[in-house]
Amino acid sequence: MVAVLKEALKVYTALLLVAVYTPILFVVAQSFNAAKYPGEFRGFTLQWYLELARDTEVVNAAVNGLAVALLSSLLSTALGGIAAYYFARRGSSSIVDNFFYTPIVIPEIVESVSLLMLYYYVGAELGFWTVLIGHTAYNISYSYVALKPQFRMTSSSVEDAAYTLGAKPFDVFVRVYFPMALPGIISSILITFSMSFDDFVKTAFTTGPGFKTLPLVIWARAARGRATSELNALATILIAISLVTSYVYTKQVFAKRKD
Repeated sequence: MVAVLKEALKVYTALLLVAVYTPILFVVAQSFNAAKYPGEFRGFTLQWYLELARDTEVVNAAVNGLAVALLSSLLSTALGGIAAYYFARRGSSSIVDNFFYTPIVIPEIVESVSLLMLYYYVGAELGFWTVLIGHTAYNISYSYVALKPQFRMTSSSVEDAAYTLGAKPFDVFVRVYFPMALPGIISSILITFSMSFDDFVKTAFTTGPGFKTLPLVIWARAARGRATSELNALATILIAISLVTSYVYTKQVFAKRKD
């Protein structure tokens, strides 16, 4: 009975993975297909990627997305890391933890509408800065979740030993806590970068005229019925970035567990 159950779970897992990855693999395959329309194969080509490189709208959107994602990941990791450090050293703080966890579980559309209403209320001009603030505000929660366990793993006796040897509080943080928390910091930067770079809903609600990121360009072209091969190439680039960050993040998590 146990053997049958194991085999059933294997089949179920295989079918689940096929269902999840088949559409993704189809998009990736089409991005290298010389045929312009799906359903036929005319050989391998990089033509669609070259056309993307000549598309100024795509290039500008990629630069915008990279700028927002990079700054948001660094800012949210710094801000969330400071909070994580403080509450990790302070001890139990379940109420504060709940405040940080809430943005992770509430629907993104609610977050986006609340941000938009706030921007309208204060009269902010929508564009790069409103997108950056919106992404950072909610990425802080992910940074807090990623970094707090890392800081709690560091024994207070290490901190006490550093103080006993004459270290200042800033030196203790920079020379003791920061190196020991480095895997968590890298994980936080990667996960927040990935979430910011391919975010659509929050960006659509908080951006203004003339500022687009790649997800907005993909949506705009797909909505106009322009599901072209260039769009497949664009989606493949986003998939590759997400897979790379996910792989590095997973390596960091497993490395921490082995330690």
